[in-house]
This record gives sequence, C-alpha cells and structure tokens, in this order.
Amino acid sequence: MDVSDLHDNVQIEGDKVTGTLKYVKNFDKFEKGAEGNFLAIEVEEAKNGDTVTWELSDPEKKGKGTLNSKDYFLVSKIHDKTQTITITNGEAKKVLDLTGLTLSPSE
Repeated sequence: MDVSDLHDNVQIEGDKVTGTLKYVKNFDKFEKGAEGNFLAIEVEEAKNGDTVTWELSDPEKKGKGTLNSKDYFLVSKIHDKTQTITITNGEAKKVLDLTGLTLSPSE
C-alpha cells in the first residue's frame, strides 16, 4: 500500500501534524484485516542511521516500536485526534500533536 492510499496532504510543522487520514480497509501489512485511519511518516533521523523509538498514546494496536535505517517509516493506527506520538532519539524527544488531522469516516 502506498502512503497516498493512507492519507492526503499530511505535513509536520514543528510538532504539529496536519492533513487528512483516509479510512482504509484490509491494510494487511499493518495487521491482517486492519481497517481505520493510518498515519505513515518517514522519520529522518532513523533514515540517517540513528536508532529511534516511538510510542503512540492510547493505542488500539501496535503502540510502540523501534525504527532504524532499514525500517524508518512509522505507521500508526489513529483512532482519535487527541492521541500523540512521542519520538525519542537518544536524549532528544519530540511529541507530535495530531489535533490538526482530519480522520475520514468509513464509507
């Protein structure tokens, strides 16, 4: 599945994430039969070789993980715009604010 299948116009400015998450069905690469709104972002620090951890607040599934140069896309199932994603790279922490997202309903 391509990122464009998951969302439109997602941008991160500072810690604020904006854009529209499409409602997706049968996202088997996330989990067999998974459906809902998914956010996929490239974590530049991981892409550049750092080991980065992440944690999603109030997760339904897959609430945390580790990213590195081989796997630097963070894919999370978002069920509420009040959720946050904390990305940790050594001593540096960034908390992504998802309140600027639009979650498309199922059709």
